[in-house]
Amino acid sequence: MSFFRERHGDRVVPEEHRIRGMFDRVAPRYDFVNRLMAANMDQRWRRRAARAARGSGVGPFLDVGAGTGDLSLALERAAPGARVLGVDLARNMLAIGRGKGATSVQASGIVVPARDATFEGVTNAFVLRNLSDLDAFFAEARRVLRPGGKLVSLEIGRPKGRLFGPLYRFYFYSLMPAVAGLLSSDKEAYRYLAVSVERVETPDQLVARMKKAGFATVTATPLMRGAVVLFEAMK
Repeated sequence: MSFFRERHGDRVVPEEHRIRGMFDRVAPRYDFVNRLMAANMDQRWRRRAARAARGSGVGPFLDVGAGTGDLSLALERAAPGARVLGVDLARNMLAIGRGKGATSVQASGIVVPARDATFEGVTNAFVLRNLSDLDAFFAEARRVLRPGGKLVSLEIGRPKGRLFGPLYRFYFYSLMPAVAGLLSSDKEAYRYLAVSVERVETPDQLVARMKKAGFATVTATPLMRGAVVLFEAMK
């Protein structure tokens, strides 16, 4: 992977440092809590994102905010033989992913240490709300994509509806932080993850940002009645 180099910790901005510390703390129980709280639906969403990103399947692919490697591994299954690289700030999360067989380095998705037009696809799952500069991320994703390459993003939504909307808000803002915090022994981290949903822009706003960054075709597909949104942006 000669086009990639490790990013040094002293280049991480303060907001990234805080997020990195939080995910390093929850890393040991992260997969268990996710599977339980999402009823394993998160794996289905990652498989769908991987299929959307695979293109010709030649690769290479970049998975931003790779965490414990589940989307990276889904990409490897969707595009057998293609190189898939994950980047994340949290070393403890990356260590778990490497234990599963994922290839990764510690780096920020806002300053990707790679040459222009390197990747066939750039992916991320539930990362956008944790980025300190969305416009910088979208511009950087476009820079490292080849012409015709695709950015694929999964992100939490805020579904509406008289019944489902209130139930979702109760689950995400009250039940999930309490149970996940208890299971992980880090209530503060899961309170942050719930509150961070308030930072998520609407699908229309995120689509507008991607188009502003220069992506030619952008779509937003609601999943699970809008609880999750799949974004696809073509360079």
